[in-house]
Amino acid sequence: MGNQKVTIVGAGPSGLTLAWWLVEDGVPVTVLEREPAIPRDMRASTFHPATLDLLKASGLASTLIERGTVVSQWQYLIHETGERAIFDMACLNEVTAHPFRLQCEQFQLTELLADKLAEHPLCTLSFNASFQNATPHSGGVTTLYLSQGEQHQLESDWVIAADGASSEVRKSLGLDFTGHVFPKTSITLVLEHPFEEDISNLLGVNYVWLPDRHYSLMRLRDSWRFTYSPEQGQEVETALSDAVARSHIAKVSPRAAGATIRNRNFYTLHQRCLQQFCHGRILFMGDAAHLNSPAGGMGMNSGIHDARSLADHLLPVLRGHNPRLLERYDRRRRTIALEEVQRLSAQNYARHRETEPEKRRIIWNELQNTVNDPQRHRAYLLDAAMIRSREREQTIE
Repeated sequence: MGNQKVTIVGAGPSGLTLAWWLVEDGVPVTVLEREPAIPRDMRASTFHPATLDLLKASGLASTLIERGTVVSQWQYLIHETGERAIFDMACLNEVTAHPFRLQCEQFQLTELLADKLAEHPLCTLSFNASFQNATPHSGGVTTLYLSQGEQHQLESDWVIAADGASSEVRKSLGLDFTGHVFPKTSITLVLEHPFEEDISNLLGVNYVWLPDRHYSLMRLRDSWRFTYSPEQGQEVETALSDAVARSHIAKVSPRAAGATIRNRNFYTLHQRCLQQFCHGRILFMGDAAHLNSPAGGMGMNSGIHDARSLADHLLPVLRGHNPRLLERYDRRRRTIALEEVQRLSAQNYARHRETEPEKRRIIWNELQNTVNDPQRHRAYLLDAAMIRSREREQTIE
């Protein structure tokens, strides 16, 4: 492996999983994180089977399962009538060690990894470290960052941009982040309330239609994530205000409207992708490289899949393989981002948010036909579980 060093900008799920896989293989890694500690981010809460399979060998999957809620069945639900379309992931038993969705906050993974990395002799985890710029040269990359008001310089052979949707690395290189913003935004509240007592037949993950709007409810151990769209054109402050938030909760459960709201987040939904993920010795992954609607919970998962793919391509290069191998990482993960993750999450976005009765009827019939046909049911879940995209990735040369 020689003495090649890697700098990772960003201590989110993709950055830290890559750091872990690299140090476990003997590569010295420095992680720069602008926050003072691992953010207790509530954004992502779903780990799909394909991701848990990747995390199994390192023991991370079993620890997450202990901390989360296992959901083997999930559903689409019509609030007024109680009609349901239930997806049962048991049909994936033979292709995954984890035939379920795990509902668990992303910070459970990042805090777990940060603790492991802090003890690893090959990892330097630097908090309060704000990336300034990266200058490639013949021998590697010089990275400048600010910490405690002072500028620091770091030399490494490769820099990985894993610093999220508003990536400073991407901005410093002046790269176009092409795509669009979805017309409807999203609000997620975390509540301590037994919704299962108010809504019959509730499962761990529920996508629900009200007559003129939608919501979703996802179980997180002792709490529920309640997600809905604000009114068109509503200011963020208004949409997040207590009165407005509780009026949305009351439409679902009047009893829940007085419950403790532990957390509230507002999301603008983007679909964007870099034109290439590899820029010399500066490589991109996760939200720094591509964004999609969170409908279906594929964002964080695809970032972790990026990390596994990048590790599989970068490790041979660090051992002396031709750096052009990284072009295959780019081809594989860009194709999956555009043709699988963005396509499926956009479909989920449209399905969840449809309000026109005739279009809803067509969607509902399609869902019923899917759950009632074993082959279609399984094919749908291979996509939703992100197993098929991982399989497809391996075929891209």
